Amino acid sequence: MPPRAVGALSRIVRRIREIGAKTFGLARLIRVLQIAFAQRGGIIGALPAVWRVLRRDGFVGLRHALRRIRIEEPPSYSLSVPFQYEIDTRNTSPCIAVLCHMFHDELAPQFRRYFEKIPFPCSIFISTDTQVKQSRIRRDFTGWTKGEIDVRLAPNRGRDIAPKLIAFADVHARFRYVLHVHSKRSAHDPGLSRWCEFLLENLLGSSETVSSIFEIFARFPNVGLVSSQHFEPLRHGISWGDNFALAETLAARMGIDIKLDQALDFPSGSMFWARSAALKPLLDLQLRVAEFPDELGQLDGTLAHAIERLYYFTCERAGFNWVKISHPNLFGIKSGIIPITSPAVLDRYMRTRVLTLTAAE
Repeated sequence: MPPRAVGALSRIVRRIREIGAKTFGLARLIRVLQIAFAQRGGIIGALPAVWRVLRRDGFVGLRHALRRIRIEEPPSYSLSVPFQYEIDTRNTSPCIAVLCHMFHDELAPQFRRYFEKIPFPCSIFISTDTQVKQSRIRRDFTGWTKGEIDVRLAPNRGRDIAPKLIAFADVHARFRYVLHVHSKRSAHDPGLSRWCEFLLENLLGSSETVSSIFEIFARFPNVGLVSSQHFEPLRHGISWGDNFALAETLAARMGIDIKLDQALDFPSGSMFWARSAALKPLLDLQLRVAEFPDELGQLDGTLAHAIERLYYFTCERAGFNWVKISHPNLFGIKSGIIPITSPAVLDRYMRTRVLTLTAAE
């Protein structure tokens, strides 16, 4: 092969490796490339296809092509909710704050219906970015009797992440448990239009589901965060994306060492239940709104996206474990969703199925 061609091929391979590392992590990239080469009859058979994609769509197109390759992975385990045994909540009164960023205030009535399914007293803290929205949200939550209602103004910056961590830093200090949610819309991709509803159903779909979540917290003081299993259209695309450099810097500030090729998981969509103590390493950074970029409709590569990928690491740094839950009716692929039929089954799951990211380094 002529030296010029060898040099060009070398540059292409190097660029594929960079793209793959950002998109999948190195271990997953190797598996993806193995499948791609097998499907095309080996490296020589795959190169013409790679060249066609590069000529037509450039390296951005190549990234999307790699993402479309599906690989078989071990099941990601989650607890099936609601649990299939009776939970006694008569003497349970957890100290709960709902933290909700409501940029799309027209969704306020829908969110109130979900919050009403929480079978315990809870206070509602909502952020939004204009006084007009603030007034409408206050109107929609008139008559809330389970706790206080506080609707605050926050800059339209840092998506839902900055308001929940910065505007409500004082709330985390007052309440033992928090629910992080937001009025999520994914207008850039019609396939994700039901993502918000999916997360709300998994986390707040019924009073029995919420009772199951607090059964976890009550029985296992070492569990700091409970999140939904991933929305199925996203499940095989969980990666650092263009966020590793930002995440690495922020993690270092919390004393966490992360690596590009280590195992990664996170609460995609940034909605979850948590003990406030499990978020303390992140809250202790006392982030400022100015650290987040102006809102320009970014789909990736911002501080908010990096923080989303660090929630489980933060939880582990605080000394807690995390678990995922799934309502089986929301999933086409049910492998890895474990029915919880008794406290003994729950105990066994917690002994054998709980994963940690820092132990996987």
